[in-house]
Amino acid sequence: MKHGQKQSRRGSVAVITIIVLLLTSLFIIGIVSGSARDLDSSARRLETVQAFYAAEAGMNMALRELMINSDEDSDGTIGSISDDATDANDPAIGVARVVVSLTSTPPNQSIDSQGRSGQAKRKIVAVVN
Repeated sequence: MKHGQKQSRRGSVAVITIIVLLLTSLFIIGIVSGSARDLDSSARRLETVQAFYAAEAGMNMALRELMINSDEDSDGTIGSISDDATDANDPAIGVARVVVSLTSTPPNQSIDSQGRSGQAKRKIVAVVN
């Protein structure tokens, strides 16, 4: 084998090695970025569930106030929960927050429970006689 042929083979092997490394790194980047999108979607779904359960818990707290005819959260209204336009004192249900407002139009009362967690918000409305 001549000296020029050895260098040519070494050069070919080096180029092939670089191409394989480049393709491998592109494949890994694709997997990582795909996983990040899935992880973000999972986090948004979790926030949605947390907001829903906070809204449901707020509804239960408001209905309890109406049933026992007592303002248990001291917001000034029986059947509302932290309905004072101050987000800082809204009850925490896990990592979610909730606020419940009450609208009375006899003979009905409308209870509007709004839960929020991260970017997600959920609302539950009930009408009570």
